[in-house]
Parts: sequence; structure tokens; C-alpha cells
Amino acid sequence: MTTTPPGWYDDGHGAMRWWDGTRWTEHVAAQDAPPAPAPDPAPAKSKLWIVWVILGVVVLGILILGAVLLSRILSAGVGQVGLSGDGGPADADEQAAVAAVELYDDAWQDADCEAYVASTTEGFRAESGLTDCSAFESEAEAFGSAVEDYEVEVTDVRQEEDAIVVTTTETYTALVDDNGEPLEEPADDSIDWVYTVVADGDDWVIDDMQ
Repeated sequence: MTTTPPGWYDDGHGAMRWWDGTRWTEHVAAQDAPPAPAPDPAPAKSKLWIVWVILGVVVLGILILGAVLLSRILSAGVGQVGLSGDGGPADADEQAAVAAVELYDDAWQDADCEAYVASTTEGFRAESGLTDCSAFESEAEAFGSAVEDYEVEVTDVRQEEDAIVVTTTETYTALVDDNGEPLEEPADDSIDWVYTVVADGDDWVIDDMQ
């Protein structure tokens, strides 16, 4: 008769039980826990945030570009009326005041008495001693022979009570000295003027300059 030696054997009921050589004992070996099921694969992280970031960058770029273009357009508009800086005309009256100063400048450069009268008050002409066209044209012609490349830059426009004050920087090349003698070499120079411009009916005209 063959005897099975003592040891752990499958008892036929799915358990490892101790065989003492003659019979089954009550000792049962602990079974290994079944392997845990494989975890579900982690869901892929959404990449939607990348789309929002790109969209935000594009929108920001469009806003910046629009601001730059608007700034250039506004700057170009100021330049058309001969202004610089932040002291440009704020309304139609101030624009008309600037136009009066520009017309006055044209009158001197062109010896144009009609423009001179249209851009000034009678009191201003009396104060300057140029009340008739012959006197003005004579002075304007002398002025034209004494300077060249005369340019007027309006640097400030502001309202004071019933007047509009226009400040300019006027640059030119002098051809003669203070005594009217020709210079050996033309000299660049500039002068600042403050014009007081007042309403005359529907027009604006110069009433004072300093």
C-alpha cells in the first residue's frame, strides 16, 4: 500500500489543506488574494485649454494692433492742422482760430493784403501801424527778402474767456542781420508767438500777438 507523505495538498475543494500522512487536518493554507483587476486607463487630459490660450493671444494681438492704428490715425489728423503734442484744437472754433493764424502767416509770406485783413481785427492792424494795404505789402516784401523757409508750428491751443489763445514756434532762415545787412552765411533761427484770436461774426481773427 502506497502512503502519501505529509504535506500541503489540494483537498479537491479549492483549498490547500495539510495532509498528515493518514488523513486531512483542519489546517488550511491561506490562499493568495486574486490579482487586483487592472485599473481603467486614465482618461486623456483635455487639451481644450490650449485652444483658449491661443484664442486669447490672437484677440490680444488684434486689440493691440487696433490701438496702434487708432493712435496713428489720430496723430495724422493732428498733423493735418499743423499741430504737435497734446495741445491740439478740441472743437471747430479752435480749429478756426488755428486757421486764422495760418492765414496771417500766409499773408506775410505772400504779401497778400486781403489775407492780412481777413485774419486780423481793425484794432490789431491799428496797433501794428499797418492799417492800409500799401504799408502792409511794403513790410511783407521786406520780410520776404530777409528770411526764407519760414514755417509755423502750432504747439498749443486753449480757450480763455471769450478768446482762443494759439501758441506757435516759428522757424526760419535769416538772410540779414538786425541792421538789415546781408549775412555772410544764412542763419537758422526761431521765435515763439502767442496769438489771441477772437470771434468776429462767424469768423475768428487775430486781435493780439506777443
